[in-house]
Amino acid sequence: MDPAKFSRSEELDSECSAFLEKITSFNEKVSDLVEVLEAHAARIDEQKLRAIGLRMSCENEADQRNRQKRALQALINEKRAELDRYTSQCQSLERIETEQQSQLEKLSCVQRT
Repeated sequence: MDPAKFSRSEELDSECSAFLEKITSFNEKVSDLVEVLEAHAARIDEQKLRAIGLRMSCENEADQRNRQKRALQALINEKRAELDRYTSQCQSLERIETEQQSQLEKLSCVQRT
């Protein structure tokens, strides 16, 4: 073989070896990067799920408070209606008492005379 071709062949062989080492190194670095990115993605997904859970919890809390507010408002309305009934009944009983007192006074006056 021609020495120039042989020299060129060896040069090409060493360049191929260097290229192969660079490609291998690049693949290792890419693999490391993929592992790091996958770990970050897993943490991000975990935080997303946690945030979704917290948001749902907050929404449920708001719904629960609204239900409790409506229940308490209904109870207030019921107690107000009950108070109105008692007030009306009390006024009615006071009128009856006044009428009875008046009749008793009339009867007492009639019996004295």
